[in-house]
Amino acid sequence: MRFTTLTLTAALLASPALATGEGHDHTKKHKDMDHSKMDHGTMDGIHTMATIHSIDGNTINVTHPPIPDLKWPAMTMDLMLLDGAEVGEVEAGDEAMLMLENGDDGVVGIRAMMPVK
Repeated sequence: MRFTTLTLTAALLASPALATGEGHDHTKKHKDMDHSKMDHGTMDGIHTMATIHSIDGNTINVTHPPIPDLKWPAMTMDLMLLDGAEVGEVEAGDEAMLMLENGDDGVVGIRAMMPVK
């Protein structure tokens, strides 16, 4: 029991550093990733936290932690807003909760994006 408690505590303490990329740089640029190892299959909405770096029309540049359901490592990447996406008042520099889904073209995009207060 003590080992489990210590393991969970260590994981929780490490997660903010992993999510922000502090400490070790585990992020990669999306364009540099091997897409053959990534899952772009069908899916229901998958939620992840992200730091919003820029918003340029329908293109959102974000840094997100690993997304195990997609087999994606932590990375900084551009994601497109899907048609009809629900977007809260999110600005560059904000932390946001994203809901990701496959678009009509099969590419993962943002279905909803809400600021985390």
